[in-house]
Amino acid sequence: MKVCVPSTSPGGPEAPIRAPFEETDLLDYYELHPYGEFEHLAQMRNCGGGACIEPVEAIMHRGVECVIVASLGPGTLLRFHNCGIKVFAADAPSARGALGSLAAGRLREITIGEFAHLRNQKR
Repeated sequence: MKVCVPSTSPGGPEAPIRAPFEETDLLDYYELHPYGEFEHLAQMRNCGGGACIEPVEAIMHRGVECVIVASLGPGTLLRFHNCGIKVFAADAPSARGALGSLAAGRLREITIGEFAHLRNQKR
């Protein structure tokens, strides 16, 4: 399964997962294998706007099935949802820990309905 994790420089499996997603420095791409093994496939700098591709679109074009985030805004969640990309809440500070949790089925998926419910509870 192809997974994207937003991270801070220098990126890679030990780098902190960046929050919120919209302010990420880098997008790290991984292939997650059974039993939690993974390989780092690529890295893309998120330069935002200008000649750069929009991050959700870039992630979609790489065939990513899910994204692991520490936080994100409702517009970004909706764009991922519309692209068919699942969004999971990180339970570890680094990609290595979060990928292991995803492989073990321990990460919580952030759905549109859940996001709306959480926002209503904060009011």
